[in-house]
Amino acid sequence: MLLRRGYITSVLFVSNLLCRVGLLGRQYRNRNKVATENFRSLMETKGHINMGWIAVRRFILEEAATWGQNQKIMAQVRVCTLELDSVVAPLHQQNKPVVLAPLHMVSDVLATMVGAGVTPGNATVVVSSSAEQQKYNASARELGQVNLSYCSIHQGNKVLASQLMTAMTETAAGQKNMIVFPDITPDYTVQTEEGASSKLSCHLFNRAAKLHNGVVRLSSAISAQVVFYHLYYQNGLKIKVYPPVAAKDVATQMPAIIENAVRHYPNDWLLWHSHSLYFISH
Repeated sequence: MLLRRGYITSVLFVSNLLCRVGLLGRQYRNRNKVATENFRSLMETKGHINMGWIAVRRFILEEAATWGQNQKIMAQVRVCTLELDSVVAPLHQQNKPVVLAPLHMVSDVLATMVGAGVTPGNATVVVSSSAEQQKYNASARELGQVNLSYCSIHQGNKVLASQLMTAMTETAAGQKNMIVFPDITPDYTVQTEEGASSKLSCHLFNRAAKLHNGVVRLSSAISAQVVFYHLYYQNGLKIKVYPPVAAKDVATQMPAIIENAVRHYPNDWLLWHSHSLYFISH
């Protein structure tokens, strides 16, 4: 009710205070420890990551943009969409297929809402099965005014291949965009049938690393332009959009883009609590 009435700033302020004193986000204490150790190791600096606050803020913003129909947040989402579309629309005018690559910053739901709203106003997002069930349900998409379909990586190879082929065909024809999160950690997909062969060897934070290579493979298959972007929260929801990257250059540019984003917006990144991050040995 508070979100619907427009008290988003007050709700976020009070929630932040409650997280700081430990009255909110208690269930994230163990994640806080892992996240902070990962942060200190990669950044080689002191400081800490409050995964409780990151998770609570994410929940509030997602509720505000969907079920809460908060006009302030919805307006900020529209502004982010317009900024992203200023890069995407010219690519469609040149008949170039587009793969959108949002990072896991602030909220993957809001990042997808932004991506689904750009030219041509239709998208398929590659997600996990849990995301399908909990976040991308039809009611939430309708409230968020999102024209979006999804394709789960946690399904059999034949079904996955069929859905991806349909999505790639539609994307190649300019009928929609594909949305693929480039910073998903490989250990999350190791249980999938394609997980063992889906890693890109690279360097991140001056050490050998492995990224999921879905963006590389999908963009290469349809010679797409990849537009990396991420949300961040500074006195409101904002967006950072990177220049389009040709499919042939994605493998070399993607690691630098991810590292740059994490270094500059550490308190917006949602994956600090992943134990292995990008440095698994198997």
